Amino acid sequence: MEKLKRLLQVAARKSQVTLDVEKLCDLEIMTSSETADGEKATALYYQQELKQLKEEFERYKMRAQVVLKSKNTKDGNLGKELEAAQEQLAELKEKYVSLRLSCEELEHQHQQEAEDWKQELAQLQQLHRQELERCQLDFRDRTLKLEEELHKQRDRALAVLAEKDLELEQLRSVALASGLPGRRSPVGGGGPGDVADTSSSDSLTQALQLAAANEPTFFLYAEQLARKEVEITSLRKQKHKLEVEVHQLQDRLLEEGERHREEVAALQSHIEKNIRDQSREGANLEYLKNIIYRFLTLPDSLGRQQTLTAILTILHFSPEEKKVVMRLPASASWWPSGKR
Repeated sequence: MEKLKRLLQVAARKSQVTLDVEKLCDLEIMTSSETADGEKATALYYQQELKQLKEEFERYKMRAQVVLKSKNTKDGNLGKELEAAQEQLAELKEKYVSLRLSCEELEHQHQQEAEDWKQELAQLQQLHRQELERCQLDFRDRTLKLEEELHKQRDRALAVLAEKDLELEQLRSVALASGLPGRRSPVGGGGPGDVADTSSSDSLTQALQLAAANEPTFFLYAEQLARKEVEITSLRKQKHKLEVEVHQLQDRLLEEGERHREEVAALQSHIEKNIRDQSREGANLEYLKNIIYRFLTLPDSLGRQQTLTAILTILHFSPEEKKVVMRLPASASWWPSGKR
């Protein structure tokens, strides 16, 4: 009331209008006594409203406390689930890194083995080519030497035969020259026949003497001819032996070639196997990555359980590790719904 009076006085001063504040106050007192009963009823109404509001506030307060308590409990459970999921994710990441490192190491080892096999294959091919060329050159040289020796022996034999043919022709000419007069004398009587017989015997004696004189040459020719026959037989045996050796060498070369082809085929199959193993390991890593990604992003527990079984199978978990993993609560979610 005093405040209202002061406000009225200030307003009167500002408006330059003289107001009787006391009269106004008396008037207000009179009007206030009349409205006191109505204000009292209004106050009771407002008190009831306030009481209802307080009761409703208490109910809301209790409900909010219950909701807050349940939320705190749920946040605690979600925090535990998140911590367990993060630990499991860290373990899976460590296993993935170790598998990736071991895969890279195996890939490097396979590549090194493939390079070693290729180098060994190239060395074997080079050695086989050199051995084949050496055997071919040796066979060619020995064949040329044998042919040259055979030509020499043939020339010698032909020369000796020509010489002996010449000696035989000389003997024949001497014998014919000695025997012609005796053949022309049978036309006469007995005296001339005796002379012819005498001349025939003389020519025969001369031929025998000439043959006796040439007998050492004939024996020498026979001896040389027998020696040449022995040499030719020996050369034929050597030739046959060399042919057998050549056939054996060719068979050995064929066997070496077959063995070489088998080794090449084995090396090629080994290299192809290494390449297939490397591609299969890459595919397994890609498959493992996809499964882990699916495990991290699946919202339902059944799908995560199936994916977890696949991960345990791929990573070859031990039975103890499988038991530890399977003991985790099946209803636990991987990420909180608000943080996914």
